[in-house]
Amino acid sequence: MRFILVDWGTSRFRAFLVDGETVLERLSSEEGISAVKEGQHRDVFLRHCGTWLEGEPAVPVMLVGMVGSREGWTMAPYIACPTGPDDVARALTEVALKEERKGHIVPGLCCEPAPGAVDVMRGEETLVFGAGITDGLVCLPGTHPKWVEVREGRITRFATYFTGEMYGLLRHHSMVGRPAAEPEDPSGFDEGLEAAERNGGEGRRIGLLHLIFGARAAAVTGRLSPAALGPYISGLLTGDEINGAFSIFPKPREVTVIGDEKRVALVAKALARKGVRAVRREPEQALVAGIQNMLARL
Repeated sequence: MRFILVDWGTSRFRAFLVDGETVLERLSSEEGISAVKEGQHRDVFLRHCGTWLEGEPAVPVMLVGMVGSREGWTMAPYIACPTGPDDVARALTEVALKEERKGHIVPGLCCEPAPGAVDVMRGEETLVFGAGITDGLVCLPGTHPKWVEVREGRITRFATYFTGEMYGLLRHHSMVGRPAAEPEDPSGFDEGLEAAERNGGEGRRIGLLHLIFGARAAAVTGRLSPAALGPYISGLLTGDEINGAFSIFPKPREVTVIGDEKRVALVAKALARKGVRAVRREPEQALVAGIQNMLARL
């Protein structure tokens, strides 16, 4: 099956011309949703993908990510979990591309990961549906990492963490990260994971906010070198994220992690301390497979 796939996030526009599992052509730009004004989305799409539309007059066009948010091309409503690729395929939102040609935006998902809580995702659901997981726990690291529970091929619930953005704030915009120096000492990451363990057990919880200030205290008293401080903050936040995830979801033997090699390696190191194995999936492959999964159900 041939199709055009657009992964349109907050900061980047990425497009793929796909045949089966093979990406024939790909392109990208910095024209993420945050950089595109209302009413300009169709023009941006056609500027990048117009040639593909002319050369492929019958293939479906699928758009994924923040393109379906309130700030995007048009709002694609959230679907409540539990949900599967068949439910998502039935809820695609149409947009006009060119003349009689239509594109379809993949909707987001919402759930209650815990009583009284609410969470949402856009784009990650496609990666999960393309990861080849029928039953298990999936982690998608990044600015706002997500932990996703899959049962019988359906997403039952998920939880999002502020890890990546919090790291950026602490490392570059706070007194905590001010003493940090480069080149970094990666051993600080392990020290951060160890600190997070002090916040991870019943009767042992002392609070993440206290541990964050402890990073500052360790740096100014010389117990933590400036080169190790940045990785320490990363390890502390990553370890606390995993503590939180395993308080919501039963701890499995393995977790499928969809991400680049460097970040997955850090998550794998953190999981190993819990006796959990990380299995990596390549994001682009999962994205393509996820769209195929949906198109097969139309």
